[in-house]
Amino acid sequence: MKRAVRIFLSLIFVSIPAGCGAPQRVDTAGPISFPSSEPGVVKAMSFNIRVDTLLDGLNRWAGRRQRVIDMLVDHTPDVIGLQEALDHQVLQIQQALPRYRHYAIGRTDGKRKGETCAIFYRKDRFTLGDSGTFWFSDTPSKPGSKDWGNLWPRICSWAYLKEKATGGGFYVYNVHLDVLSQNSRQKSAELLARRITARRTADPFIVMGDFNMELDNPAMAYLENLDFETPYPRMRTAWQLVHPGLAGGSTRHSFIDSPTSGPKIDHIPICDGARALDVQIDRRRIDGGYASDHFPLIAKIDLATRPEPFGSVAANIRPQKNP
Repeated sequence: MKRAVRIFLSLIFVSIPAGCGAPQRVDTAGPISFPSSEPGVVKAMSFNIRVDTLLDGLNRWAGRRQRVIDMLVDHTPDVIGLQEALDHQVLQIQQALPRYRHYAIGRTDGKRKGETCAIFYRKDRFTLGDSGTFWFSDTPSKPGSKDWGNLWPRICSWAYLKEKATGGGFYVYNVHLDVLSQNSRQKSAELLARRITARRTADPFIVMGDFNMELDNPAMAYLENLDFETPYPRMRTAWQLVHPGLAGGSTRHSFIDSPTSGPKIDHIPICDGARALDVQIDRRRIDGGYASDHFPLIAKIDLATRPEPFGSVAANIRPQKNP
């Protein structure tokens, strides 16, 4: 209970932006040299970049922005899932990374207000076939809705990407679950499973995000233990597939210089049949400081090892549902 109160007090003003007016212009990053890509193999990066807030003092966004951009450039991911990014943060990252496109919706109004779960993708490799956002609430299509005990709206943004070279399609879901309410996390996990099941095609999927819970949490275990005896798709976290039984240390450090002692709450679950080739947590300091209060999680995923051929979209059409 005391821990929950401390978290609550630390986040009361978390969404107060550190500045007014037009976003500050950002120089673009140097040219990104993407490595050659294997068909169906996707490098995914999940990164809670920390909302822009006055409360962070020396760790405010203006002082960390270039570190975040450098981290993204260093890893050259195919797909990026950002959490907590406000509209001006998304736009500054987009400006710095012109070889990507993005989809982002503000959780407060369903437009540009409030934190986003932004999805960036390589525009040279993928086209955006479809996208959407739903709210973790009893009315998931209602912008800004919140139930189940969470103080702020919580969302999942998703994108359906098609690989230009092969026509293969896959889904990316980017989530940020509640930090205080276990009831909210449990019901959010259940809604997430239903929504993934209701996707328009049976193409593979990747989930990225800040789940605000470790793998042994019942709500996370619910997602991990889904199987073919239920109507919901089976998924496993990339970390557990590559490092079974290995905890792996923290992904959140709160700007405290003990980077392995915090909780491991950022995860990349992937669909059954997909293969995690590699996964890592980048705990570097850049220019003497951390890019965020979270470390990015990076996974290389082979989506082409599923029983169905990668990209067999036409044969896998399903009716759209809205549970």
